[in-house]
Amino acid sequence: MATAVVDPVKMPKMKADNKLIAGINAASITLACFMGWMAIFAGIAAFTKKGWGVGIPFADFIFGANMGYTTIAFASGILCVLLSVVGLITAGKITDINAMKGSWKCARNFFILVAAIEVVKMITLAIYSLCGIGEKSGVEQGYLWLNGFLSNSLAALAATGIAFIAHAIANGKTAVLSVMRFVALGVAAVACILVFVSTIVNFYNKKSSSSYSTSDYSSILDLLK
Repeated sequence: MATAVVDPVKMPKMKADNKLIAGINAASITLACFMGWMAIFAGIAAFTKKGWGVGIPFADFIFGANMGYTTIAFASGILCVLLSVVGLITAGKITDINAMKGSWKCARNFFILVAAIEVVKMITLAIYSLCGIGEKSGVEQGYLWLNGFLSNSLAALAATGIAFIAHAIANGKTAVLSVMRFVALGVAAVACILVFVSTIVNFYNKKSSSSYSTSDYSSILDLLK
């Protein structure tokens, strides 16, 4: 029997930490759904000629704001697909239900916070806009309500929905997780297609609006500039 000239490398068997798998699963599915939801509307906004732009939270933090609005939207669509695939794979690897519950409880708390911040942004923008009624104020009412308030409303709606779903999974409803892994994949796929098509269209139609990203929750006043 022939033997190898060089001794094969012996790799130690690694046992995956179920808490880590559950954490990756919760993070990937929720982010795919949340960012995918926003990317869908960013893609739709790119087809309009009304100057509408939809923010994609966390996108500029991940990719860097210097990439440009259209590029970030395009990259976000691809990222959502990758995250949904990771969520689909890891969901079947979870064997510890307590690890699953703990991870989705963290996801629930995180998106409750995100929803609360988006609501605060909405209230702040509404107050600012109402205080600036009148031509002399110089406030662009259409921009604030369409690009700011509406974008924050969509983010708050998505974050609230994800928080409710995460709460159900955190209570041990594995059937919900089984469905959500495919929902995330579907949302991500639609988002990726829309931003891809809108990017191609924008190459030949410079007058259409671009999507923009925003994930800086450190200062609500940034939206008022």
